[in-house]
Amino acid sequence: MKIYFFLWEKTVKKTLFFGIIAGVLFGGALSAHEFFVIPDEVKDYKAGDTVKINALSTHYFTVGEEIEPVEVNEVLVYKNGRKSGGELPLTKNADRVWYETSYRLPDDTPTVIVGNRKGGFYCIFTDGGYADGKRSEVAAASPDKTVSTARYFAKYSKLYLNPNAKDESFSTPLGHELEIIPLVNPAKLKKGSRAKFKVLYKGEPLANAEVGATWDYYNYKTENAYAHVDKTDDKGEVSFKLDSKGLWIIRASDTRPSAYPDTDEDNISAITVFSVK
Repeated sequence: MKIYFFLWEKTVKKTLFFGIIAGVLFGGALSAHEFFVIPDEVKDYKAGDTVKINALSTHYFTVGEEIEPVEVNEVLVYKNGRKSGGELPLTKNADRVWYETSYRLPDDTPTVIVGNRKGGFYCIFTDGGYADGKRSEVAAASPDKTVSTARYFAKYSKLYLNPNAKDESFSTPLGHELEIIPLVNPAKLKKGSRAKFKVLYKGEPLANAEVGATWDYYNYKTENAYAHVDKTDDKGEVSFKLDSKGLWIIRASDTRPSAYPDTDEDNISAITVFSVK
């Protein structure tokens, strides 16, 4: 069970920005695509602003690596811990290899943009390749290959778009199977302060989970991408000193024996995004 903690500065160029995210998120053993939502521009958003949001599925040093079918992805708006309205419409950007959407803030109510890559099944072959489906159907469709692992997966992403220092809903769980909860209001986080988080699995604290922390350009081209390493305590909590300003991303992943038939393991990931002034 691992958590990854990342920082990018506003000054990072867009192409490199997404390349760093993709490479660091997926360096090492993890081979599945990640799904996350990020603002196109890091700034203070207020009532009347239209925010452009990018939904990305990738794991390489690229600006998007795969555009999955639009129906498996959704982007939602939450206010005061509850869903507000329906799904935001996603538009494919073939050049950038991602989906785009936008949201106009009607007022200054703190807003969380939620991205979900809906759950599904895939198998990993012994040669490193993969195919969608459970073990028996993939094995039947590819008799010349050997399935090493059959996996169920789901992916969640949260973006704290315009936090307010007086807001009390920032730590309200949204009910995701795996979720990262800020224990300090993101609006109060500044360079030099400490950010504290709780990781929940099915609503319960996830203890003894490995935590890594880093920032832009820190060994991002290697698998040793983490400047700080720690683990959650028995309450599922962990904290870090915020070394710099910019956009911060926290990633958590949990893998355990599968609850689904014909499947070996369940892998759920969660990402939380916020900015530091």
